[in-house]
Amino acid sequence: MAYATVNDMINRFGATEMVRLTTPSDQEMDGVVATVAETALNSAGAIMDSYIGRRYRVPMDVPPAVVTDTCCDIARFKLSSGDQKTCSEEVRVRHKDAMDWLRDVSVGKVVLELDEVAAGDESHAQVSTGRPPMYGGF
Repeated sequence: MAYATVNDMINRFGATEMVRLTTPSDQEMDGVVATVAETALNSAGAIMDSYIGRRYRVPMDVPPAVVTDTCCDIARFKLSSGDQKTCSEEVRVRHKDAMDWLRDVSVGKVVLELDEVAAGDESHAQVSTGRPPMYGGF
């Protein structure tokens, strides 16, 4: 599942960039090719699920903004390579940062503010009953 939309990518990177990234080299640049962008977003979402799924239930129904941003950065990297396209240093750095962030999420260094925790993993989830702790807080 993609955690971002084509419109998220256009808003983040601009229409001109998205037209350039989604148009195959043998076609005229008439507009954003949504199917190409959606394929990259779905691929990015699958990569993200493999990391996030170690700590949280995936796919997330309502992803936090940082997840949407990360999905856009990974999809942009995917769109920037191959088909006679060259990645800029900025795109590479953003992709590396996104992957580093996902690794941190997967090992619990970064905690997402979600209600959904992966089954069997309560290592950072807290439940509050509103009552004072009993037996010294255990």
